[in-house]
Amino acid sequence: MKFAIALVSVIGLAQADFKSGSVASYDKYTYGKFITKMKNPNKDGTVASFYTYWDGPGFYPGGWNEIDMNIVPSVAEQPLSTNVIYGDGHNKIEDHTYSNWGVNDNEWHTYAMEWTPSYIEFQVDGKRVRRLEDEDHAAVNFMHKAQSLRMNFWTPTFHAWGAELNSEDMPWYLLFDYVEAYKYNKDSGDFELDWRDDFNEFDQTRWHKLSGTFEANSSIFYPQNVYTSEGNLVIKMEPEFNHHDFHHHIDHEHYHSDHGLGHIEQEHLTHEALPEGPTSGSDQTAQKKEKAQVGKLEPKGEEITKKKQAKEQEKQRRH
Repeated sequence: MKFAIALVSVIGLAQADFKSGSVASYDKYTYGKFITKMKNPNKDGTVASFYTYWDGPGFYPGGWNEIDMNIVPSVAEQPLSTNVIYGDGHNKIEDHTYSNWGVNDNEWHTYAMEWTPSYIEFQVDGKRVRRLEDEDHAAVNFMHKAQSLRMNFWTPTFHAWGAELNSEDMPWYLLFDYVEAYKYNKDSGDFELDWRDDFNEFDQTRWHKLSGTFEANSSIFYPQNVYTSEGNLVIKMEPEFNHHDFHHHIDHEHYHSDHGLGHIEQEHLTHEALPEGPTSGSDQTAQKKEKAQVGKLEPKGEEITKKKQAKEQEKQRRH
């Protein structure tokens, strides 16, 4: 597959049509519970992902560990995709299904993943969507590597997930109100809160903005397309980019295949973006326009104050 890696590094850029964003936690967990409140813009041809991922050291496909929740609007009847991807020591294997939980309504919903040595469970708005037990699913037994928590917003090039994409009204914004990470106590069997991020600012000690792309994705991730605004983490998707802004290098980055629709052989590929620096006049104008557009999506004035107060009350209850 070394030849394929080189091929992807050229073709992947040639097919990329959009800028978007991806973030990963610095903390890694072996078992735990992970919750977010997310508002997906519900645009056909996009995927909003909340997931855990093992990226090594010593990464190889036969050692794969990944737990996914994806919102896939192009699969209109069953837009919630849940997937546990694992390696059996030789091959990458997926345990995937679709569900319809009304998540393609452009509203806020909470998403949760519980991961223990004996089961993996997916929840939406506090209700169980899917549960995999170790007796019935090999995926649970092979899922034992330390993984980071990640979110991204991307555009698949395969038809099942990428159909009907129309970018005329871009930019689009994927919003996260908060994320909670819990450790798993093996002795008690309980989940214990490790941290909660309300995204009042971007915590660079907790999150890393990723740059690059992966096979079967027509978006490239830029650090500047991830930021916080009015108490939310924002991942912005927009058209067009400058191919010359990238230098190639091979690294481990998240890749989705057809998720049960037929496996695609895959490699990890990212590209380094130019470092963030002073912006030009045109860039500043674009940023002001961006802030105005994001503002239209979010409450103003008194509603913002109420939201911040609610978050502070929630923190006090938890402590």
